[in-house]
Amino acid sequence: MIPPMIFTLLAGGVAGYFAGNIAKRASARALTIGIFAFILIALAYTGTLDINFDAITTNISNVLGIIGPLGLTALLSSVPFVASFVAGLFIGYRRY
Repeated sequence: MIPPMIFTLLAGGVAGYFAGNIAKRASARALTIGIFAFILIALAYTGTLDINFDAITTNISNVLGIIGPLGLTALLSSVPFVASFVAGLFIGYRRY
């Protein structure tokens, strides 16, 4: 059986590695995502497309208002997990 501290470090490292790998792949597609977002904003600005930005901002702020304090509490209570996650994130992002 694996001790809880080693399991926490291992889980954080593996999760960080996959998060870094996903971030690297998403950054490769950032130009395409940016162009798509620019087209949507331009269409909304000209009135061709109707987007309710107030509702989007309200929903995002509601979700962040709920998750924010929980995320800070989780961060402070699991420093080993966060440290191994950051290390795995750098390794996953730099991996070729």
